[in-house]
Amino acid sequence: MNVTASTKLLAVIGDPVRHSLSPVMHNGWIADHGLDAVYTALPLKSEDATSVIRSMKALGFMGLNVTVPHKEAAARAADRSESEVANTLRWEEDGTLSAFNTDGVGFIDSLTETAPDWRGRVSRVLIIGAGGAGLGVGKALSAYADTVHFANRTLARAEAAASAVPNGRVLRWEDLERGFGAADLIVQTTTLGMTGQDSHAWPMQFCRANAIVSDIVYKPLETEFLRAARARGLVAMDGLGMLIHQGARAFELWFGVKPDTKKARERLLAALGA
Repeated sequence: MNVTASTKLLAVIGDPVRHSLSPVMHNGWIADHGLDAVYTALPLKSEDATSVIRSMKALGFMGLNVTVPHKEAAARAADRSESEVANTLRWEEDGTLSAFNTDGVGFIDSLTETAPDWRGRVSRVLIIGAGGAGLGVGKALSAYADTVHFANRTLARAEAAASAVPNGRVLRWEDLERGFGAADLIVQTTTLGMTGQDSHAWPMQFCRANAIVSDIVYKPLETEFLRAARARGLVAMDGLGMLIHQGARAFELWFGVKPDTKKARERLLAALGA
């Protein structure tokens, strides 16, 4: 496309970020709506990500998506933030920076698309991982569930996440079998199983027959976690749904229009070769 001085710049920042499909998704939507904008992926390695993010306004950026490990830094960088972790940033006309977390609402949108009756089925939630995505998803689900348990290999992070959610609880990593057996909805939010990362021997055999299982990883599209769930005949949701729906919420925050999520899934499946 023809990039000029008036072209609006957007990006996803993180470390790593090379794997991100967000540019495919957002540039597709930008083309759909004939917008003068461009979206790219920028790796950010910094001990002071907060300062780097604040400085990006001077480079001409109107907005950013933020992925691991900078979601907490993104919230701190903003003049106003709706959460202590943020995955979407928007520079306002007055030069101030607003931070949002579309992970949670994006997950809810995706879950409703996959299992429309989930609200009547989910009382106990298990979140695996206690990073920015896990906390965002846990907070969103806390409005519907009786309890939201967080399990993390580092116990202190699970405790911090649980304390930030009104009905949050901690599940020790060594108690995963019990947690899988008790949960109505299990959400895997760590990088375990991502291409190039270690996997894990998940205790899927302990799940109840009507459990819903989700993995936010989308490379590969079918992780060992999801493969084990489908082998049990469980409702399983891949990571593309959350990616698309949280991205759609961010796109609307930037441009004020709702993009086509079905078209985005077609493009992303093509990009994945699936």
